[in-house]
Amino acid sequence: MNTKASQTLRYLEAHQVFTLQEYLSAVDPHVRPRTRYNNLCNAQRREQATRVTRGLYLSNLGVYRDSVPNVFLVAAKAAPDAVVSHHSALEALGVAHSPFRTVYYTSAWRRAAFELRGYRFVGLAPPGALLAHDEGHLLVDRVRAGGALVAATSPERTLVDCLRRLPPAGGLEELLRSLGGFSTMKAEDVAAYVRVLGSPSLAARAGWVMSMMSEQWRFDAGPLSTLRSMLGRGTYWLGRRRPGEQYEFVAGWRLNVPAGLPYEEWLAG
Repeated sequence: MNTKASQTLRYLEAHQVFTLQEYLSAVDPHVRPRTRYNNLCNAQRREQATRVTRGLYLSNLGVYRDSVPNVFLVAAKAAPDAVVSHHSALEALGVAHSPFRTVYYTSAWRRAAFELRGYRFVGLAPPGALLAHDEGHLLVDRVRAGGALVAATSPERTLVDCLRRLPPAGGLEELLRSLGGFSTMKAEDVAAYVRVLGSPSLAARAGWVMSMMSEQWRFDAGPLSTLRSMLGRGTYWLGRRRPGEQYEFVAGWRLNVPAGLPYEEWLAG
């Protein structure tokens, strides 16, 4: 085995999930990039490595052979700006009510969904207001998930992002049961994030949830007043309005929510 190839194999023995750029930067920088890339391609042909999607690879060598990778690490490396988000952020943060086989990440890079060893990875576009202000990494934390540190949306941003798009949160019940797992929440960060997004509807949704959780999360009334000040004169809907469904009106937040559901019970976990 030649030395250049063995350096590739040593890298594969030590790195389960990696990007092409990480590999090229780590393996013998004195060798031409094309040669390093060819060595990786040779490893793929020998089934020692797998190309997951453009620029992202998985080792299939040693202890990593035929194993399920750290799915949060895969998502966090799926694009240069990828951030684990929505229900997957709830899982990474340790509060998700149910485990999912779909892994969500947020990225401005448009990339088709891909599958890997029983999991489906879906990239979601960030809110347009974040792109407009070049703030895609606003309220992003480094979270230890599956034994690795990954970029994930903070609890506060996760709450708002999930209320903005309920399907990748797992639906309303799954979201509320998961949110009940947080012992605390920085209400001022929730209000600040909603202000950046500039959405009265999100202010109503977030304010409604925060009001129900004020005792558990123990924050002062200031952020709720801030959220209420963002409301307009209209009325708002929790999720997409469905014809024929019965709604009840939450006057304090000018918000229509599906009627007859045990919201507080769900928030209790």
